[in-house]
Amino acid sequence: MPINASPEYLAIQKKYLQAKTKEEKVKYLEELITFAPKHKGSENLLANLKARLAKLKKEIEIEKARKKKIGKKEGIKRTGDAQAVILGLTLTGKSTLLSALTNAKPKISPYGYTTQEPEIGVLNYEGCEIQIIEMPPLTGIAENDGMQLSIAKESDLIILIATSKEELEKAYNEIKEARINKKILFVINRKDAYMPLGITQPFILISAMNKENIEELKLKIFQNLDLLRIYTKEPSRKTETRPMIMKKGDTVKDLCEKIRKDFTSRFLFARVYGKSAKFGWQRTGLNHKLEDKDIVEIHLKD
Repeated sequence: MPINASPEYLAIQKKYLQAKTKEEKVKYLEELITFAPKHKGSENLLANLKARLAKLKKEIEIEKARKKKIGKKEGIKRTGDAQAVILGLTLTGKSTLLSALTNAKPKISPYGYTTQEPEIGVLNYEGCEIQIIEMPPLTGIAENDGMQLSIAKESDLIILIATSKEELEKAYNEIKEARINKKILFVINRKDAYMPLGITQPFILISAMNKENIEELKLKIFQNLDLLRIYTKEPSRKTETRPMIMKKGDTVKDLCEKIRKDFTSRFLFARVYGKSAKFGWQRTGLNHKLEDKDIVEIHLKD
């Protein structure tokens, strides 16, 4: 508390501490500077208030520029077999993670708010191509992050990255506030893997910089997308080396329709080898549910 603080100063200080937006904080900081005591003992106080005000104004300016630039985008074109979005607060290692997972080369900086627009890469996982989008950092306030949240809402999976329990909770609460009903993969990015976190949600611990547990994370991304790799083969021929990517719950009928529209009407039977088969090369119909890495041989009417 400043020396000889006036009642007006103390009242404004209370409003400043209760402010929820950066714009409100700027307003009350300017008023605090006006009503702050003006004597030698208050020099440090005034310097601190002015530094906080300058920092907040800079952050608001960066956020407005980012929104103006990104607001012109019509959206992100989907490519590959699925789409996942990396969300998190600033300085949580989003760009480093994108670089570790994909072929992308985003700008990586020790300073906050480096990513000003979506960065896109492709994760190639055992024949499956997953589009990974790193979004600009969340602010913790849903109304300020409409673009990030709207793209996340259209994605197949959210990869939520944080370096602490507090960061994770702040970002997660913003996603819940925006009522986004998508699968979320919680990722903790930190150097000290043994420091207690007190996080109740299941999460995977990584070091994006050192690429620790990145392969395990790739597997988790694939599993959370509920994708199936189905290998097809023609009768009397070798199995195709590149899988067809299907969704969990898909059947032989779905596979036929994906290969060619007239396969369903010409379908005679299928032989399936893999997890979904009760025995090797089980003969099945169209309604047989497939599982990951099944091999399917489709027999058609002449």
